[in-house]
Amino acid sequence: LQHERGRASSARRPTMAAASAVGLATAADDDGGMALVRIKPLGAGGGGVEASASEDGEVGVVAEDGGVAIVGGGARKSVWAYPKHVISPEQDNVALYAEFMPRRVDAFLEGTNVNIMCYGQTGSGKTHTMFGPPGIMARAAAGAFGSEPAPEFGLCPRGLLDICVQLEQRRQQSDTRYLLTASAVELTVAEGNIDMFSKAEVANSSGALPDQLRWFSGANGILLDKTTKPPALFGMTETTIDGPESGGTRLALFEAIACRNTAGTGMNDTSSRSHCFVFLTLYAHAPGSDAVRTSRFQFIDLAGSERLNDAHGSKASTNSTQAGLNNVGYYEGLSTNFGLMMLSQRMREVATAGRKGASAKKLVQMSFKTGAEPDLVPLLSETLAGCALSLICVCVSAAPANRSQSRNALDFGRVFSTLKVWPRTQPEVKLRVLRARASELVASGNTKGGGANARYTAVRKAQGEAGRKLDKVLAAITASAGFDGPMKQ
Repeated sequence: LQHERGRASSARRPTMAAASAVGLATAADDDGGMALVRIKPLGAGGGGVEASASEDGEVGVVAEDGGVAIVGGGARKSVWAYPKHVISPEQDNVALYAEFMPRRVDAFLEGTNVNIMCYGQTGSGKTHTMFGPPGIMARAAAGAFGSEPAPEFGLCPRGLLDICVQLEQRRQQSDTRYLLTASAVELTVAEGNIDMFSKAEVANSSGALPDQLRWFSGANGILLDKTTKPPALFGMTETTIDGPESGGTRLALFEAIACRNTAGTGMNDTSSRSHCFVFLTLYAHAPGSDAVRTSRFQFIDLAGSERLNDAHGSKASTNSTQAGLNNVGYYEGLSTNFGLMMLSQRMREVATAGRKGASAKKLVQMSFKTGAEPDLVPLLSETLAGCALSLICVCVSAAPANRSQSRNALDFGRVFSTLKVWPRTQPEVKLRVLRARASELVASGNTKGGGANARYTAVRKAQGEAGRKLDKVLAAITASAGFDGPMKQ
Protein backbone atom coordinates (compact mmCIF):
# COMPACT_ATOMS: atom_id res chain seq x y z
CA LEU A 1 0.00 0.00 0.00
CA GLN A 2 2.77 2.43 0.91
CA HIS A 3 4.55 1.58 -2.34
CA GLU A 4 1.40 2.36 -4.30
CA ARG A 5 0.94 5.59 -2.33
CA GLY A 6 4.49 6.60 -3.16
CA ARG A 7 3.78 6.13 -6.85
CA ALA A 8 0.58 8.13 -6.56
CA SER A 9 2.31 10.90 -4.61
CA SER A 10 5.06 11.12 -7.20
CA ALA A 11 2.50 11.40 -9.95
CA ARG A 12 0.81 14.42 -8.36
CA ARG A 13 3.93 16.20 -7.10
CA PRO A 14 5.01 19.36 -8.89
CA THR A 15 8.11 19.07 -11.00
CA MET A 16 11.27 20.82 -9.84
CA ALA A 17 10.84 23.18 -12.76
CA ALA A 18 7.52 24.26 -11.27
CA ALA A 19 8.97 24.69 -7.79
CA SER A 20 10.01 27.93 -6.15
CA ALA A 21 13.30 29.69 -6.73
CA VAL A 22 14.69 27.79 -3.76
CA GLY A 23 12.78 24.67 -4.67
CA LEU A 24 10.81 21.94 -2.95
CA ALA A 25 13.19 19.23 -1.83
CA THR A 26 12.35 15.58 -2.18
CA ALA A 27 10.81 13.52 0.59
CA ALA A 28 14.18 11.88 1.19
CA ASP A 29 15.45 15.20 2.56
CA ASP A 30 12.66 15.32 5.16
CA ASP A 31 14.11 14.47 8.56
CA GLY A 32 10.89 14.68 10.57
CA GLY A 33 11.30 17.66 12.89
CA MET A 34 11.39 20.23 10.18
CA ALA A 35 10.55 23.87 9.68
CA LEU A 36 9.23 25.16 6.38
CA VAL A 37 8.99 28.83 5.50
CA ARG A 38 6.10 30.05 3.37
CA ILE A 39 6.10 33.57 1.95
CA LYS A 40 2.67 35.12 1.61
CA PRO A 41 1.97 36.82 -1.73
CA LEU A 42 2.34 40.58 -1.48
CA GLY A 43 -0.99 42.29 -0.79
CA ALA A 44 -2.98 39.06 -0.31
CA GLY A 45 -5.65 39.28 2.38
CA GLY A 46 -6.24 43.00 1.95
CA GLY A 47 -6.47 45.62 4.64
CA GLY A 48 -3.93 47.72 6.48
CA VAL A 49 -0.27 47.26 5.63
CA GLU A 50 -1.04 44.51 3.10
CA ALA A 51 -3.10 46.89 0.98
CA SER A 52 -0.51 49.65 1.13
CA ALA A 53 2.28 47.20 0.29
CA SER A 54 0.57 46.02 -2.85
CA GLU A 55 0.32 49.59 -4.12
CA ASP A 56 4.07 50.27 -4.41
CA GLY A 57 5.23 46.66 -5.02
CA GLU A 58 8.19 46.74 -2.61
CA VAL A 59 8.88 43.44 -0.81
CA GLY A 60 10.54 42.89 2.55
CA VAL A 61 11.04 39.09 2.42
CA VAL A 62 12.40 37.07 -0.50
CA ALA A 63 13.38 33.46 -1.19
CA GLU A 64 16.90 32.98 -2.46
CA ASP A 65 19.50 30.26 -2.83
CA GLY A 66 20.48 29.12 0.63
CA GLY A 67 17.39 30.22 2.51
CA VAL A 68 15.11 33.20 2.99
CA ALA A 69 16.16 36.83 3.38
CA ILE A 70 14.78 40.07 4.77
CA VAL A 71 15.77 42.94 2.51
CA GLY A 72 15.40 46.70 2.32
CA GLY A 73 14.45 49.09 5.05
CA GLY A 74 17.91 50.67 5.14
CA ALA A 75 19.40 47.72 7.01
CA ARG A 76 21.86 45.06 5.95
CA LYS A 77 20.24 42.01 4.36
CA SER A 78 19.57 39.21 6.86
CA VAL A 79 19.54 35.59 5.67
CA TRP A 80 18.11 32.52 7.45
CA ALA A 81 19.71 29.37 6.09
CA TYR A 82 18.01 26.78 8.34
CA PRO A 83 14.89 26.05 6.26
CA LYS A 84 15.47 23.13 3.91
CA HIS A 85 12.28 24.15 2.14
CA VAL A 86 11.09 27.67 1.28
CA ILE A 87 7.65 27.85 -0.30
CA SER A 88 7.43 30.83 -2.59
CA PRO A 89 4.25 32.87 -3.18
CA GLU A 90 3.68 30.97 -6.43
CA GLN A 91 3.25 27.59 -4.71
CA ASP A 92 -0.31 26.47 -3.90
CA ASN A 93 -1.75 24.21 -1.20
CA VAL A 94 -1.92 21.21 -3.53
CA ALA A 95 1.86 21.25 -4.08
CA LEU A 96 2.54 21.87 -0.41
CA TYR A 97 0.44 18.88 0.66
CA ALA A 98 1.82 16.51 -1.97
CA GLU A 99 5.38 17.23 -0.94
CA PHE A 100 5.19 17.09 2.84
CA MET A 101 2.05 15.34 4.07
CA PRO A 102 1.98 11.74 2.70
CA ARG A 103 4.79 10.62 5.02
CA ARG A 104 2.98 12.08 8.02
CA VAL A 105 -0.32 10.48 7.10
CA ASP A 106 1.42 7.11 6.79
CA ALA A 107 3.11 7.58 10.18
CA PHE A 108 -0.22 8.41 11.83
CA LEU A 109 -1.88 5.31 10.34
CA GLU A 110 1.03 3.21 11.61
CA GLY A 111 0.58 4.50 15.16
CA THR A 112 2.83 7.56 15.49
CA ASN A 113 1.57 10.83 16.95
CA VAL A 114 1.84 13.71 14.48
CA ASN A 115 1.70 17.48 15.01
CA ILE A 116 1.38 19.93 12.12
CA MET A 117 1.30 23.64 12.95
CA CYS A 118 1.36 27.03 11.29
CA TYR A 119 3.16 29.90 13.03
CA GLY A 120 3.58 33.58 12.21
CA GLN A 121 2.27 37.05 12.81
CA THR A 122 -1.39 37.83 12.31
CA GLY A 123 -2.37 37.92 8.66
CA SER A 124 0.65 36.02 7.34
CA GLY A 125 -1.30 33.17 5.71
CA LYS A 126 -1.43 30.57 8.49
CA THR A 127 -5.15 29.81 8.23
CA HIS A 128 -4.93 29.78 4.43
CA THR A 129 -2.20 27.15 4.71
CA MET A 130 -3.95 25.03 7.33
CA PHE A 131 -7.58 25.22 6.15
CA GLY A 132 -7.82 27.29 2.98
CA PRO A 133 -9.00 30.78 1.98
CA PRO A 134 -11.81 32.58 3.85
CA GLY A 135 -15.19 30.92 3.36
CA ILE A 136 -13.84 27.62 2.01
CA MET A 137 -14.81 25.57 5.09
CA ALA A 138 -18.35 26.97 5.08
CA ARG A 139 -18.70 25.98 1.42
CA ALA A 140 -17.29 22.53 2.18
CA ALA A 141 -19.78 22.15 5.05
CA ALA A 142 -22.59 22.92 2.61
CA GLY A 143 -21.44 20.03 0.42
CA ALA A 144 -20.06 22.16 -2.40
CA PHE A 145 -17.13 19.80 -3.04
CA GLY A 146 -18.60 16.38 -2.23
CA SER A 147 -16.01 13.89 -1.00
CA GLU A 148 -13.18 15.27 -3.12
CA PRO A 149 -10.67 17.85 -1.90
CA ALA A 150 -11.13 21.29 -3.42
CA PRO A 151 -7.97 22.72 -4.99
CA GLU A 152 -7.98 25.47 -2.36
CA PHE A 153 -8.17 23.08 0.61
CA GLY A 154 -5.39 23.48 3.16
CA LEU A 155 -3.42 20.79 4.96
CA CYS A 156 -6.14 19.84 7.46
CA PRO A 157 -9.19 19.12 5.26
CA ARG A 158 -6.99 17.59 2.57
CA GLY A 159 -5.28 15.40 5.18
CA LEU A 160 -8.61 14.30 6.66
CA LEU A 161 -9.93 13.10 3.31
CA ASP A 162 -6.62 11.38 2.52
CA ILE A 163 -6.64 9.54 5.86
CA CYS A 164 -10.21 8.34 5.32
CA VAL A 165 -9.31 6.95 1.90
CA GLN A 166 -6.25 5.16 3.28
CA LEU A 167 -8.23 3.68 6.18
CA GLU A 168 -10.81 2.22 3.83
CA GLN A 169 -8.03 0.56 1.82
CA ARG A 170 -6.51 -0.86 4.99
CA ARG A 171 -9.85 -2.30 6.07
CA GLN A 172 -10.11 -4.13 2.78
CA GLN A 173 -6.63 -5.61 3.20
CA SER A 174 -6.72 -6.73 6.85
CA ASP A 175 -9.05 -7.66 9.70
CA THR A 176 -7.78 -4.86 11.93
CA ARG A 177 -10.58 -2.66 13.19
CA TYR A 178 -10.09 1.08 13.00
CA LEU A 179 -12.05 3.90 14.58
CA LEU A 180 -11.23 7.47 13.59
CA THR A 181 -12.66 10.33 15.62
CA ALA A 182 -12.37 14.11 15.39
CA SER A 183 -12.62 17.03 17.79
CA ALA A 184 -12.11 20.75 17.24
CA VAL A 185 -11.31 23.29 19.96
CA GLU A 186 -10.45 26.97 20.11
CA LEU A 187 -8.06 28.02 22.85
CA THR A 188 -8.99 31.51 24.02
CA VAL A 189 -8.67 33.60 27.14
CA ALA A 190 -11.66 35.86 26.53
CA GLU A 191 -14.17 33.03 26.15
CA GLY A 192 -12.35 30.05 27.62
CA ASN A 193 -11.67 26.93 25.54
CA ILE A 194 -14.50 26.42 23.06
CA ASP A 195 -15.93 23.18 21.67
CA MET A 196 -16.29 24.15 18.01
CA PHE A 197 -18.85 21.41 17.30
CA SER A 198 -21.12 22.85 19.98
CA LYS A 199 -20.43 26.39 18.81
CA ALA A 200 -21.46 25.48 15.26
CA GLU A 201 -24.85 24.32 16.56
CA VAL A 202 -25.61 27.72 18.04
CA ALA A 203 -27.61 29.80 15.60
CA ASN A 204 -25.89 33.04 16.58
CA SER A 205 -22.30 31.88 16.13
CA SER A 206 -21.04 35.01 14.42
CA GLY A 207 -17.57 34.67 15.93
CA ALA A 208 -17.93 37.94 17.84
CA LEU A 209 -15.94 38.22 21.03
CA PRO A 210 -17.80 38.54 24.36
CA ASP A 211 -17.95 41.77 26.33
CA GLN A 212 -16.38 40.25 29.44
CA LEU A 213 -13.37 38.12 30.29
CA ARG A 214 -13.47 34.68 31.87
CA TRP A 215 -9.93 34.16 33.25
CA PHE A 216 -10.35 30.36 33.26
CA SER A 217 -9.60 28.31 30.16
CA GLY A 218 -11.97 25.56 31.33
CA ALA A 219 -14.95 27.85 31.89
CA ASN A 220 -16.87 26.04 29.12
CA GLY A 221 -15.99 22.57 30.40
CA ILE A 222 -13.06 21.99 28.00
CA LEU A 223 -10.14 21.29 30.31
CA LEU A 224 -6.53 20.18 30.05
CA ASP A 225 -5.40 16.98 31.78
CA LYS A 226 -1.64 17.16 32.32
CA THR A 227 -1.51 13.70 33.93
CA THR A 228 -2.09 11.90 30.62
CA LYS A 229 0.74 11.04 28.25
CA PRO A 230 0.71 13.21 26.27
CA PRO A 231 -1.35 15.97 27.97
CA ALA A 232 -4.77 16.22 26.36
CA LEU A 233 -7.93 18.27 26.45
CA PHE A 234 -11.14 16.59 27.51
CA GLY A 235 -14.77 17.64 27.76
CA MET A 236 -15.22 18.46 24.05
CA THR A 237 -17.32 16.66 21.45
CA GLU A 238 -15.64 13.70 19.75
CA THR A 239 -17.30 12.18 16.71
CA THR A 240 -16.51 9.40 14.24
CA ILE A 241 -15.25 10.83 11.00
CA ASP A 242 -14.75 7.92 8.56
CA GLY A 243 -16.70 4.95 7.25
CA PRO A 244 -19.58 4.61 4.79
CA GLU A 245 -22.06 6.56 6.93
CA SER A 246 -19.75 9.34 8.07
CA GLY A 247 -20.13 11.84 5.24
CA GLY A 248 -22.40 13.98 7.39
CA THR A 249 -19.95 14.09 10.28
CA ARG A 250 -17.15 15.23 7.99
CA LEU A 251 -19.37 18.08 6.88
CA ALA A 252 -20.07 18.81 10.55
CA LEU A 253 -16.31 19.07 11.17
CA PHE A 254 -15.96 21.52 8.29
CA GLU A 255 -18.87 23.51 9.73
CA ALA A 256 -17.20 23.53 13.15
CA ILE A 257 -13.96 24.86 11.67
CA ALA A 258 -15.91 27.50 9.75
CA CYS A 259 -17.27 29.03 12.97
CA ARG A 260 -13.82 29.88 14.30
CA ASN A 261 -13.37 33.36 15.78
CA THR A 262 -12.21 35.82 13.14
CA ALA A 263 -12.25 39.59 12.99
CA GLY A 264 -10.83 42.40 10.96
CA THR A 265 -7.97 44.37 12.49
CA GLY A 266 -5.98 47.41 11.54
CA MET A 267 -3.57 45.08 9.75
CA ASN A 268 -5.82 42.67 7.82
CA ASP A 269 -9.44 42.32 6.69
CA THR A 270 -9.74 38.84 8.21
CA SER A 271 -7.64 37.57 11.12
CA SER A 272 -8.05 34.49 13.33
CA ARG A 273 -8.57 35.43 16.96
CA SER A 274 -7.81 32.10 18.64
CA HIS A 275 -5.51 29.08 18.56
CA CYS A 276 -7.39 26.35 16.69
CA PHE A 277 -6.71 22.65 17.33
CA VAL A 278 -8.28 19.92 15.21
CA PHE A 279 -7.63 16.52 16.78
CA LEU A 280 -7.88 13.24 14.88
CA THR A 281 -7.65 10.14 17.07
CA LEU A 282 -7.18 6.71 15.54
CA TYR A 283 -7.98 3.58 17.56
CA ALA A 284 -6.72 0.28 16.10
CA HIS A 285 -7.58 -3.20 17.39
CA ALA A 286 -6.71 -6.57 15.83
CA PRO A 287 -9.35 -9.29 16.36
CA GLY A 288 -8.16 -11.76 18.97
CA SER A 289 -5.88 -9.20 20.55
CA ASP A 290 -6.42 -7.91 24.08
CA ALA A 291 -4.96 -4.45 23.35
CA VAL A 292 -5.72 -1.22 21.48
CA ARG A 293 -3.25 1.19 19.91
CA THR A 294 -4.15 4.88 19.84
CA SER A 295 -2.46 7.60 17.79
CA ARG A 296 -3.23 11.31 17.60
CA PHE A 297 -2.91 13.80 14.75
CA GLN A 298 -3.02 17.46 15.80
CA PHE A 299 -3.59 20.16 13.18
CA ILE A 300 -2.74 23.46 14.89
CA ASP A 301 -3.42 26.87 13.43
CA LEU A 302 -1.84 29.23 15.94
CA ALA A 303 -3.29 32.68 16.43
CA GLY A 304 -0.83 35.23 15.15
CA SER A 305 1.35 37.49 17.23
CA GLU A 306 0.29 41.12 16.93
CA ARG A 307 1.60 44.66 17.04
CA LEU A 308 -1.25 45.64 19.36
CA ASN A 309 -1.34 49.34 18.53
CA ASP A 310 -1.48 48.64 14.80
CA ALA A 311 -4.07 45.87 15.14
CA HIS A 312 -6.40 47.49 17.70
CA GLY A 313 -5.53 51.19 17.75
CA SER A 314 -3.30 53.20 20.04
CA LYS A 315 -6.15 54.12 22.38
CA ALA A 316 -6.64 50.47 23.30
CA SER A 317 -3.35 50.36 25.17
CA THR A 318 -3.94 53.30 27.52
CA ASN A 319 -4.81 52.35 31.09
CA SER A 320 -4.11 48.69 30.34
CA THR A 321 -6.36 47.16 33.00
CA GLN A 322 -9.46 49.05 31.95
CA ALA A 323 -8.51 48.76 28.29
CA GLY A 324 -8.44 44.99 28.58
CA LEU A 325 -11.94 44.90 30.01
CA ASN A 326 -13.35 47.35 27.48
CA ASN A 327 -11.49 46.01 24.47
CA VAL A 328 -11.67 42.22 24.57
CA GLY A 329 -9.98 41.92 21.18
CA TYR A 330 -7.00 43.86 22.50
CA TYR A 331 -6.78 41.69 25.61
CA GLU A 332 -7.04 38.49 23.55
CA GLY A 333 -4.18 39.74 21.39
CA LEU A 334 -2.13 40.50 24.48
CA SER A 335 -2.82 37.02 25.88
CA THR A 336 -1.96 35.42 22.54
CA ASN A 337 1.38 37.20 22.51
CA PHE A 338 2.06 35.98 26.05
CA GLY A 339 1.20 32.36 25.20
CA LEU A 340 3.44 32.40 22.13
CA MET A 341 6.24 33.94 24.21
CA MET A 342 5.91 31.12 26.76
CA LEU A 343 5.96 28.53 23.97
CA SER A 344 9.10 30.13 22.52
CA GLN A 345 10.80 30.24 25.92
CA ARG A 346 10.05 26.59 26.66
CA MET A 347 11.18 25.58 23.17
CA ARG A 348 14.52 27.37 23.62
CA GLU A 349 15.09 25.68 26.97
CA VAL A 350 14.33 22.23 25.59
CA ALA A 351 16.45 22.81 22.47
CA THR A 352 19.41 23.88 24.61
CA ALA A 353 19.04 20.83 26.84
CA GLY A 354 18.85 18.57 23.79
CA ARG A 355 22.09 19.95 22.40
CA LYS A 356 23.73 19.21 25.75
CA GLY A 357 22.70 15.55 25.54
CA ALA A 358 19.61 15.46 27.77
CA SER A 359 17.66 12.20 27.59
CA ALA A 360 14.23 11.91 26.00
CA LYS A 361 12.70 11.47 29.46
CA LYS A 362 14.33 14.69 30.65
CA LEU A 363 13.12 16.61 27.61
CA VAL A 364 9.56 15.40 28.22
CA GLN A 365 9.80 16.63 31.82
CA MET A 366 11.05 20.01 30.62
CA SER A 367 8.42 20.44 27.90
CA PHE A 368 6.01 22.06 30.37
CA LYS A 369 6.65 23.03 33.95
CA THR A 370 3.91 24.80 35.87
CA GLY A 371 0.16 24.78 36.25
CA ALA A 372 0.12 28.45 35.30
CA GLU A 373 1.36 27.87 31.75
CA PRO A 374 -1.15 28.43 28.93
CA ASP A 375 -2.81 25.22 27.69
CA LEU A 376 -0.97 25.73 24.40
CA VAL A 377 2.41 24.70 25.83
CA PRO A 378 1.47 21.26 27.29
CA LEU A 379 -0.55 20.40 24.17
CA LEU A 380 2.64 20.83 22.14
CA SER A 381 4.88 19.05 24.65
CA GLU A 382 5.42 16.06 22.33
CA THR A 383 6.73 18.39 19.65
CA LEU A 384 9.05 20.12 22.10
CA ALA A 385 10.35 16.80 23.43
CA GLY A 386 10.65 15.29 19.94
CA CYS A 387 8.23 12.41 20.62
CA ALA A 388 5.81 13.35 17.82
CA LEU A 389 6.54 13.59 14.11
CA SER A 390 6.25 17.34 13.77
CA LEU A 391 6.20 19.95 11.04
CA ILE A 392 5.98 23.70 11.42
CA CYS A 393 5.16 26.03 8.56
CA VAL A 394 6.52 29.46 9.43
CA CYS A 395 4.38 31.93 7.51
CA VAL A 396 5.79 35.37 6.78
CA SER A 397 4.38 38.41 5.06
CA ALA A 398 6.28 39.95 2.17
CA ALA A 399 5.06 43.43 3.15
CA PRO A 400 7.97 45.74 4.10
CA ALA A 401 6.09 47.10 7.14
CA ASN A 402 6.10 43.58 8.61
CA ARG A 403 9.88 43.08 8.51
CA SER A 404 10.29 43.01 12.29
CA GLN A 405 7.50 40.45 12.76
CA SER A 406 8.86 38.34 9.92
CA ARG A 407 12.27 38.43 11.60
CA ASN A 408 10.75 37.18 14.88
CA ALA A 409 8.87 34.39 13.10
CA LEU A 410 11.99 33.25 11.24
CA ASP A 411 13.93 33.21 14.51
CA PHE A 412 11.23 31.01 16.05
CA GLY A 413 11.53 28.59 13.15
CA ARG A 414 15.31 28.51 13.49
CA VAL A 415 15.08 27.39 17.13
CA PHE A 416 12.37 24.86 16.22
CA SER A 417 14.69 23.34 13.63
CA THR A 418 17.22 22.51 16.40
CA LEU A 419 14.78 20.41 18.47
CA LYS A 420 15.72 16.75 18.86
CA VAL A 421 13.40 14.41 16.97
CA TRP A 422 12.78 10.78 17.83
CA PRO A 423 9.13 10.03 17.03
CA ARG A 424 8.04 6.59 18.11
CA THR A 425 5.12 4.29 17.46
CA GLN A 426 2.60 4.38 20.26
CA PRO A 427 2.50 1.17 22.31
CA GLU A 428 -0.58 -1.00 22.47
CA VAL A 429 -2.47 -0.73 25.77
CA LYS A 430 -4.28 -3.67 27.34
CA LEU A 431 -8.05 -3.51 27.19
CA ARG A 432 -8.31 -4.15 30.93
CA VAL A 433 -6.13 -1.10 31.57
CA LEU A 434 -8.26 1.09 29.33
CA ARG A 435 -11.48 -0.17 30.89
CA ALA A 436 -10.10 0.51 34.35
CA ARG A 437 -9.20 4.02 33.23
CA ALA A 438 -12.73 4.57 31.93
CA SER A 439 -14.21 3.37 35.24
CA GLU A 440 -11.86 5.65 37.16
CA LEU A 441 -12.93 8.67 35.12
CA VAL A 442 -16.63 7.89 35.50
CA ALA A 443 -16.17 7.46 39.26
CA SER A 444 -14.34 10.79 39.42
CA GLY A 445 -17.23 12.43 37.59
CA ASN A 446 -19.64 11.08 40.20
CA THR A 447 -17.57 12.36 43.12
CA LYS A 448 -19.34 14.98 45.21
CA GLY A 449 -17.59 17.88 46.84
CA GLY A 450 -15.91 21.10 45.91
CA GLY A 451 -18.80 23.20 47.12
CA ALA A 452 -19.28 26.24 44.93
CA ASN A 453 -15.87 25.86 43.28
CA ALA A 454 -16.76 26.14 39.59
CA ARG A 455 -13.40 24.77 38.45
CA TYR A 456 -13.70 21.65 40.58
CA THR A 457 -17.22 21.00 39.28
CA ALA A 458 -16.16 21.53 35.65
CA VAL A 459 -13.22 19.14 35.99
CA ARG A 460 -15.31 16.39 37.56
CA LYS A 461 -18.03 16.71 34.94
CA ALA A 462 -15.55 16.58 32.07
CA GLN A 463 -13.80 13.54 33.58
CA GLY A 464 -17.08 11.65 33.85
CA GLU A 465 -17.91 12.40 30.22
CA ALA A 466 -14.42 11.29 29.16
CA GLY A 467 -14.91 7.95 30.93
CA ARG A 468 -18.26 7.30 29.28
CA LYS A 469 -16.81 8.20 25.89
CA LEU A 470 -13.91 5.79 26.36
CA ASP A 471 -16.33 3.00 27.28
CA LYS A 472 -18.22 3.55 24.02
CA VAL A 473 -15.03 3.65 21.98
CA LEU A 474 -13.83 0.36 23.46
CA ALA A 475 -17.20 -1.27 22.83
CA ALA A 476 -17.17 -0.11 19.22
CA ILE A 477 -13.57 -1.06 18.43
CA THR A 478 -13.82 -4.54 19.94
CA ALA A 479 -17.27 -5.46 18.59
CA SER A 480 -19.32 -5.07 15.45
CA ALA A 481 -21.33 -2.27 17.02
CA GLY A 482 -20.75 1.18 15.58
CA PHE A 483 -19.86 4.40 17.35
CA ASP A 484 -22.83 6.55 16.45
CA GLY A 485 -22.83 10.30 16.12
CA PRO A 486 -21.15 13.06 18.05
CA MET A 487 -20.94 12.86 21.80
CA LYS A 488 -19.22 14.69 24.58
CA GLN A 489 -15.79 13.27 25.31
